[in-house]
Amino acid sequence: MSGPYSQYNKRKYSTWQTLAAYLNSEFKSKPNFTWLAGIRYSHVWINADFDTTFYPFPFDNADLNNGAFTGNIGFSWFPKADLQFTLNGATGFRAPNIDDIGKVFDSEPGSVVVPNPDLKPEYAYNAEFGVQKNFKDKLVLKGAAYYTYLIDALVRRDYLFNGEEEIIYNGELSNVQAIQNASNAYVYGLEVGLQAFLSENFSIMSNLTFTEGTEEDENGNDTPARHAPPTFADFHLVWRNQRLKADLFLNYNGEISFENLAISEINKSYIYAKDTNGNPYSPSWYTLNLRSQYQIADPLKLTFAIENFTNQRYRPYSSGITAAGINFILGASFRF
Repeated sequence: MSGPYSQYNKRKYSTWQTLAAYLNSEFKSKPNFTWLAGIRYSHVWINADFDTTFYPFPFDNADLNNGAFTGNIGFSWFPKADLQFTLNGATGFRAPNIDDIGKVFDSEPGSVVVPNPDLKPEYAYNAEFGVQKNFKDKLVLKGAAYYTYLIDALVRRDYLFNGEEEIIYNGELSNVQAIQNASNAYVYGLEVGLQAFLSENFSIMSNLTFTEGTEEDENGNDTPARHAPPTFADFHLVWRNQRLKADLFLNYNGEISFENLAISEINKSYIYAKDTNGNPYSPSWYTLNLRSQYQIADPLKLTFAIENFTNQRYRPYSSGITAAGINFILGASFRF
């Protein structure tokens, strides 16, 4: 195939409609024990026309009609006034959107993603357990563990276009890919946090989140999931009085090694750094930042911030975009 395939949006006309209804309930079986439950029905209609003038698609329309019930149930228990346990279970549903089924783009050199009008919704089953302990209003510790099982997860994989694995795209022979429904995927992790009140004006806050994810490849083998973020954390030193609030904080993102990169990310090596073996990986990074606000009078407030004031050079995972260096923000707000 050949031709002017530089057009990125091939849809002539498309509609996306959604309808949802939900019901929530809360019931206290005891003064220190609360049940929470909810149910929701969602329905999504998509009708998209494809213009075959520039690209000879083997179809000219995608018509999706998907609906599902989802729900959640859980409880909150205070065995003591300063100790809380929570347990929640939930289901999730996401129908493919127009972008999922209809975009054409150059995902990386030598590959092109084409529309897939046969996508199905993905479903998630979630569980989470959490605990929080308050030590005399001076120190609060919290933690939670979570697990998500995803069915028919939407991932990008090799595909056939008119029975061909490769086509000419923008004058280059390119491997054909499309967003497709994988068999399943798993995401699980742990998050912990603390808040310490050291004096009337000074406090410390910190959070750490660890996430792992796997998805089945075409052969049924477990591989790293693309959408599982690296370990990330923050640490805040906060000073406040009646007029001034200042927050000096650190943001941290951990490394994703070459061995833990998703297959689709390894194929985009040009957006990643190279390790000592020349393989792509996502390095760890941190930024130091300061945000403050000062209440001059009741209606007037000034804000000042310095972001990344050590001028670190870094890229958020999978973005392919180098973040800004040192950045200054000055603002004022007046309330009438």
